[in-house]
Amino acid sequence: MQVHILRKSGVALVRPEGRFFGGSETRELESKLGALLTERHPIIVIDLERTHHLNSTAIGILVGAHQRAAQWGSEVRLCNIDRSIRHTLVILKLVNEMTVFDSLREAVSAPLASATVPSLPCGPHAERSRAASE
Repeated sequence: MQVHILRKSGVALVRPEGRFFGGSETRELESKLGALLTERHPIIVIDLERTHHLNSTAIGILVGAHQRAAQWGSEVRLCNIDRSIRHTLVILKLVNEMTVFDSLREAVSAPLASATVPSLPCGPHAERSRAASE
């Protein structure tokens, strides 16, 4: 089991291989994703084509990476998901929370969804909201 990394044109590609049961292979995935997030790549694509099992710890790592990237205006994208892993993500309702593509080509070529400007508070309480956040 290995986690391969490729960086090209602002996209980091992560290719985990094998089964992730929460041992050293899962710690390697967490470490490599953490390093990529620290490097602030706009898009991190996790190609799960050669991944056959993710336990709850490994899924938690993917969710955490997705949340951390979103805070920084980046995206973690999943692609080529095995049928059983996809089923698990559907049951956990994570398919709707995470950015999922059928193919690597789609995942790499899709525009950055978080390129939108964050909304500012508006309405009668907007001034108080702005003042409280400063």
